[in-house]
Amino acid sequence: MRVVFEINKGGKEEDVIVPSPELINSHNEVDAPENNWGYAIATAFLVAVMVIPPLSSFIDSLPPTQYLQTLVSTSVLNNRSDNLANRIVKAMQRKGYQLSTNPSEVNIIYLRGADQYGNSNGNRINEWSDRRLVLMFRNGQPTVVGNWAATVKPGLPAIQNPTNNQGAAFIEPGQYSAWRVGTHHGIFGRVELGLVQVAPVKFRRDAIRLGDVSDQPVQSGMIGLNQHSGSDQQYVNKASYACLAAQSQNAHLNKFMKLVMSDPRYRRDKNFVLTTTILDVSDI
Repeated sequence: MRVVFEINKGGKEEDVIVPSPELINSHNEVDAPENNWGYAIATAFLVAVMVIPPLSSFIDSLPPTQYLQTLVSTSVLNNRSDNLANRIVKAMQRKGYQLSTNPSEVNIIYLRGADQYGNSNGNRINEWSDRRLVLMFRNGQPTVVGNWAATVKPGLPAIQNPTNNQGAAFIEPGQYSAWRVGTHHGIFGRVELGLVQVAPVKFRRDAIRLGDVSDQPVQSGMIGLNQHSGSDQQYVNKASYACLAAQSQNAHLNKFMKLVMSDPRYRRDKNFVLTTTILDVSDI
C-alpha cells in the first residue's frame, strides 16, 4: 500500500529553489508483506484524524506532524526537479550541446512554453510562460538549483510596435556562448546588473506582428539580446523587446546573478563568456 500526501498552498506561483540533494533523503521504501498488520492501525489512525476535527487540529499542530508535512512536500518537489534535470540533460546530449559538469559550474537554460515542472503550458505570448533554469552537477548528478518564471519572447508592445521595422526578434532555440556579466541598459532607461550579449545569436523577426515567427527566415547578429529581470511585472509587456527576462527582480539579482558569479570560471576571469541554452518544451 502506498500513502501519498499532496500539499497545495495555492495562491501565486513562487520561484522554485531546489535544495541540494544532500539535504534530502530520497530513499523509497517498499512495503513488506509481513507488515500488513500495520495497515489496520494506520487506517484507523487516519480515519480518526479525518472524522474528529479536534483530534485532527491537535495532530496537525504537533511538531513531528509539521516536520513530516514539510519533509514530504520538499521530497516531492525535489523528485520532480531531479526528473526535470535528467530530462534536460538527455535533451542536451541528444542535440550534442555542451554541458558544464565540474563543481559549481552553472548551466544556464531557458525552457520555452513550460511550467516549473517542465510540462507544456501553451507558450502564451505576453505571459511569463517560459522558465529560466540554472543546472549544476552535484556528486556527479544533475540538479536544478534555480527555476524561475521567465520569457524568451518579446512582449506584446514589442510585437505590435517593434523598434525594428522588420519586426520584433525571437531568439531561435539553440546553444550560444554569447554573454558576459555586465550592466543591462534597457531601451526605456532601466539599468540593472545582468548578462550582456557579446556574440551573435540566431533569431527570427515577426514581420507579420502576430507573435508567430515559424515561417520567418533565421537571421544571426548582435541585437542587444541581454538577460535581465522583468521588474516583477504581472505581464511581460515592455519588460522584453527581445531579451531573456525573468519575472522576479529579486530572484534575478540575488539568486540568479549570484549563482552565475559564483561560477569558478567567472571568478578566475571576469571576462568569461557564458553559455546559454534555449530549449523548447517539446525537446524534453
